[in-house]
Amino acid sequence: MFKLKPILFYFLLLFAASCSSNKLSGSWEFIDIYDGEIHQTDTLKTKTKNSRYGTGILTFYKDKTFSSMGNSGTYEIENNLLKMKYNDDKEATSMKISGINKDYLLLFSLAGSPKTWFYKKVKGKEK
Repeated sequence: MFKLKPILFYFLLLFAASCSSNKLSGSWEFIDIYDGEIHQTDTLKTKTKNSRYGTGILTFYKDKTFSSMGNSGTYEIENNLLKMKYNDDKEATSMKISGINKDYLLLFSLAGSPKTWFYKKVKGKEK
């Protein structure tokens, strides 16, 4: 029975990573960037596409690739950390998944000044 526990734990970790990846799959419309780390979307849900940063769609595919504004690359998720590597870059960009559900995505930038990127799910574009 003792040997079963580590194996069970390993499969639970794989399942959790798979669930996070499945939640991430699809197209997300960029809404805005906020200072600091935000975990809840309650106050952000009424925001529209008026960001001074512009607009764009970020799409995550189930085959662990993504596309964003004409660029593409690969991604992986480890311990709630999203690592995105654009095809043109040598280094991966890491962002913490601060919040995710079927409608909203909050990504916290770990590089530079602390900012939360807010995305809204694009309906009908499941990938």
